[in-house]
Amino acid sequence: MKKFVSILLVIIMCLSYHFILVVHASTLDTKSDSAVMQEGKSTQAQADKPDNEAGAGAKDEADHKDDAASGVSMSEVSLCIDNKNVYEGMQQAYANGYQPVCANGNVTLVLPLISDGKLQQDKITASVDLGATDSSPFVFRSYEKEFNCKPEYINGTGETKDIFLVSFELTLSGKRVNGIYPVIINVTGKDENGIEVQKSFTNFVTVADGIDPNAASSGAADTTQAEETPTSAPVVLVDKSVINTDTVKAGEDFEVTVTLKNTSRQKSVQNLVATVNVPSADIELKNDSNTIFIGKIGTQKTTELTLKFHASKSTADGNYPIEIAMSYDDPKASTLSSTGNFVVTVEQPLDVKLTMPNIDKNVTAGDTIPLTFQVMNLGRSTVYNVRCDVTGDGLSQTKTAFIGNMESGTAGEGETNMFITTLEGKSQYGDTTGTVTLTYEDGFGNEQTQEFSFNTTINKMPDEASTGDEKKEKSASQWWISLAVIGGLIILAGAVSGAYYMGRKK
Repeated sequence: MKKFVSILLVIIMCLSYHFILVVHASTLDTKSDSAVMQEGKSTQAQADKPDNEAGAGAKDEADHKDDAASGVSMSEVSLCIDNKNVYEGMQQAYANGYQPVCANGNVTLVLPLISDGKLQQDKITASVDLGATDSSPFVFRSYEKEFNCKPEYINGTGETKDIFLVSFELTLSGKRVNGIYPVIINVTGKDENGIEVQKSFTNFVTVADGIDPNAASSGAADTTQAEETPTSAPVVLVDKSVINTDTVKAGEDFEVTVTLKNTSRQKSVQNLVATVNVPSADIELKNDSNTIFIGKIGTQKTTELTLKFHASKSTADGNYPIEIAMSYDDPKASTLSSTGNFVVTVEQPLDVKLTMPNIDKNVTAGDTIPLTFQVMNLGRSTVYNVRCDVTGDGLSQTKTAFIGNMESGTAGEGETNMFITTLEGKSQYGDTTGTVTLTYEDGFGNEQTQEFSFNTTINKMPDEASTGDEKKEKSASQWWISLAVIGGLIILAGAVSGAYYMGRKK
């Protein structure tokens, strides 16, 4: 029995030792696999990690570009398209299916953007991504501009809206193939905290005046045609304008000769239609029609238009632009257009009246005479720096009679003193003629004057010598009176004395 127990214990110990060896081996295998995995991860991390700071910056820049391309903004400020209104260069709003305008070998692309927050300097930078060069219909060049948020006219009216009006004119390649091409506009800016704002917008350009891709692929198209060397389109401008009068006055007719010039040295223009647009209701075009047809203008040649106008009496002083819109064909019958203008300066006729003061027909040298001038502005415009001056032989004013600015339909007064002196020459006294000069200016600073004359006679002052003779004559007269009184008194005294003497004798 003891022997059996001993054998059983030995078997159990052997099995236990074998189990321990199996568990230990399994543990080693597990650790080995974990180490391999950890080593693999470390190796992959080392491969993914940039080996220098420049590599890390390049990765950040790539991530940054990916964010910009996807339209993700790094700031709370964002940009969006104004899809309700039509701006310059657009034929319809984005909500109504806006498409870039493709004409004359160019594409005009307009993107009206609204910001929901403040951007630094109210400015954004926009650039154009034209896609791959091998399939693009565009001439590749650098398209990048800065745009400011400012008022822009909307819907062809005088109403404005503050907006970033992004606009590019893209040149089409002479080998362009018809189709629809995406154009991406990348926009960047900074908010008030200096955080960058980025967004991308995609437009689709339809090219319909290029090579037919079906004809080219089927071989039905012409064998390689020689591409025509591109040349500039002819441009017609308003070269000059001449008005038949020096000054256009309100209430009068006037005539303007306008010279149109084809500036191209290589291409003539034909079937030109000039449309005259007068923005002011106070100026009326007197021609039978506001459109004029011209058959052809050769290279570097000119033609003249004779335009007749009338300025109404109520036309205020000022400059009035008149526009001429021109539509014409080049030698290939492609329709082109241009716009020019000239300016007409209209002046209101001035009507200023002066009421002369009463001046005596006889004045005395040495006298000072106060004068008051009354002035009325009977014209339709304001007159400026109204004043009166008095001149004449023997006449001198103490100051200018200044009235100042006078609006239409008002009156004013100016005062001065006129000092009477003696005449020049041998005769110091006698008749003289005085002149009152009324001076004023119009709204353009042009000075105008009116003159008024008056006659008077300068008399001699009372002479001091004659006054002394009168005193001598009066003194002599008083002396004779005194002498007569004294003589009378003597006679009276003698009579009294004689009477007294005769009385005593008796």
